[in-house]
Amino acid sequence: MEEEKRINGGYEIMESCTIGNNELVIGHNAKAPNPYVCWYCKDGSDYFWGYYCNQLSEAREKLMERYQRECHMPYNNPPSKKVKSRDDRER
Repeated sequence: MEEEKRINGGYEIMESCTIGNNELVIGHNAKAPNPYVCWYCKDGSDYFWGYYCNQLSEAREKLMERYQRECHMPYNNPPSKKVKSRDDRER
C-alpha cells in the first residue's frame, strides 16, 4: 500500500525524521526559485521555520543541524532516574 503524498505550499515532502514531538521534513518543488526546503512540522500538517535552498545536500545539512540542536533540548531529554545505593539513599 502506497503512502499518501504530503504537500505544503507546492513542495512535496520527500524526507522526514522525528525527535521527541518534533518532526523535521525536506520538501521539493522543481518549479520554485529555491526548489528545496527544510521545515519543522507539527501534527503532520503545520509547517514552520522554513529554510529554503537550491541543493538537496544543503537541505539535508540544515535538517541534520536542526536534529542535532533538538537532541540537546531539555524537552527531548527526560531526566535520568536516580540510582539508589544499598541503603536506599539517592546518589
